[in-house]
Amino acid sequence: MTSTPWLDTRLRVAEHAAAALSDQYVGADVWLVGALAEGLAHQNSDVDLLLITKKPVPGPGSCLIDGVRIDVRAVSQSAVHEWRALLDAFTVTRDDIETFRTVRARLSDLTHLRTARLLSTAPAPAKVLAPGQRATYQRWALADRCEVAASLAEDLLGLAQAGLYPHADLVWDQLARVVAQSETVAAGAPLLGEKWLPSLLSRDDADRFGPVPALPEPRWQSAAAHSPFFAAVQARLADALLALWPTEAEPEPVDEAGLGGFGWLPQRYSDGWFLRRGDVRVPLADGRMRAWQQSAAKRART
Repeated sequence: MTSTPWLDTRLRVAEHAAAALSDQYVGADVWLVGALAEGLAHQNSDVDLLLITKKPVPGPGSCLIDGVRIDVRAVSQSAVHEWRALLDAFTVTRDDIETFRTVRARLSDLTHLRTARLLSTAPAPAKVLAPGQRATYQRWALADRCEVAASLAEDLLGLAQAGLYPHADLVWDQLARVVAQSETVAAGAPLLGEKWLPSLLSRDDADRFGPVPALPEPRWQSAAAHSPFFAAVQARLADALLALWPTEAEPEPVDEAGLGGFGWLPQRYSDGWFLRRGDVRVPLADGRMRAWQQSAAKRART
């Protein structure tokens, strides 16, 4: 964490609140969660705490300590165990997405797990998840962002075909943020609110701190055709996915005429790669996925 006056104050307040909760709820754990647990805070940031108890208890609610708002959510150990179980393995397949639906509904809770730090008197708050569980979280979170990107791409195609270009511009801007979120997740960050994207994007390169990378200027009149401007989305999402599912397979020929146009986006489930456009899904072997990614990257540079 990079120390700032806002961060230091809130960490001190969090420790104070955790000590009080530990006295009130004997045997409970207190976790710091959210952006603050990742070292991100601004002048008006709240402190989010999870109170982990053996049995369900009424939530302590919110309070103010030294002018800082503390939001405490009480969660039973059994509920947390259920959350952890979702991080045992990345199990979604093209023919069975029920677990994925459950994970997406619980993604906010899983992000609490991913960011959680056990507050104590130790020099550094202890992380809650094991490395393998953190890696599984990254895959679920990236798969979620790719699902959102695919939904936005479907909207874009419909809006462009209807000539609703100002509407499409708004969705295009939203897609840029989703792509950036995908890149931060692939780089190891949790799926936090969009407002933290500039900080998350610059974590490994302080000199690169700046706005969220923009997508190319769209040309909606040609959106139904082979659209070079959309290739930036395709290439960046493919790169993010390949960061978590790397492959050394040799590139194999792929039908670019049919699968490289506007709206086609990549996804990776536990049973392999596929491209999707709306409700159409086309499975790809590792080699064909690499060829598709290389072609998208080449189009994005033109």
